[in-house]
Amino acid sequence: MSRAIFVALGTGTIITSAAAIGIGAARETSPQSPAAPQSRAALARVEQAARDGQRALIEARYELAKARCAPLRGYSYDQCVIEAHAERGRALLEGQDPYAVRPG
Repeated sequence: MSRAIFVALGTGTIITSAAAIGIGAARETSPQSPAAPQSRAALARVEQAARDGQRALIEARYELAKARCAPLRGYSYDQCVIEAHAERGRALLEGQDPYAVRPG
């Protein structure tokens, strides 16, 4: 009986210690925010760089999707290209949304 209690207490201690370490580590690390731009021009450059990067990623995905269509022929090829183009269009529209001017 005492061995079972000893094992249970030891296991509980280890689990509690691991949880405390995890909570302490999560509390110590705070997300690092990028340095704030100093001027409107710097902010515009950062936003444009973000847009350009996002656009490049969308274009790369589009080219990859079109490359997957290359071995197909006929109706299957057409449907594949249409789907790739539609995905690109949706991605461009979704990517534009964070930069949209909102009233108010």
